[in-house]
Amino acid sequence: MIINFSLVRLSIIFLLVILLPLFQKQWLNLYLFNINNFTLYKFLYYLSGLIIPILVILNSLNKFTFYKFKYTKKNNYSLNIQGKLLLFISLCILIFLSFLITSYIFTNFTMFENLLISDNKSLVQLGNNKKLLIVAITCILLIFKKTRILLKKIILINFLMISTIIWYSHINNAPLIELFPRYLSKLTNINYINIIYIFTIDTMYYFWSYISNGTNLSDWNVPVAIKEVIYPILSIIIFYFLIILYYSMIY
Repeated sequence: MIINFSLVRLSIIFLLVILLPLFQKQWLNLYLFNINNFTLYKFLYYLSGLIIPILVILNSLNKFTFYKFKYTKKNNYSLNIQGKLLLFISLCILIFLSFLITSYIFTNFTMFENLLISDNKSLVQLGNNKKLLIVAITCILLIFKKTRILLKKIILINFLMISTIIWYSHINNAPLIELFPRYLSKLTNINYINIIYIFTIDTMYYFWSYISNGTNLSDWNVPVAIKEVIYPILSIIIFYFLIILYYSMIY
């Protein structure tokens, strides 16, 4: 299975990533000339912050969610993963992906609390047992195809909400430094953290979709063709590299 990530599509995304920051900065400069009034340039600048997040959502939903794998006798499978090795790999991917999704969603809650509550008192306080229960529920949801796709859509909505909060905070000079204290020693651009989250989720989601496809787990046998595995991963890497390139230019 090779994702149809054409050169034309990639070129369009590249041009958008390169040109959009130039337009955004120009709109901002024009708005600053008349900062006391609401102008078209201010509206365009505010609205432009949603273009890339929406692009990420549409691309992730259309290209990195509904995977269709076709196994035929003509496929040149490099190896077959089965037995204890398959069990170990499946558990590692499933548990890691569940922890990642849970952490990402709670990050959204944390951001809302930091923006809305000034006394830093958390409205949602969960013990380790409850967090592990949520992770376990997420594991179960990932096992079934319909709930896995539903969960992916929730993650993309979560991504849009976090992106919107970051953009709003950037425009209004909100103290983003308080939102992710653990990561700021290494990453000063909050958008990088958001993109790394969604990139890692999309990557692990692909691996889990590949392993759990069809009767692979019930047969305890996953046929692997190296090219079929590498091409989709390269598509994910290239796409999110372009998104990170955009955020490095706009901030």
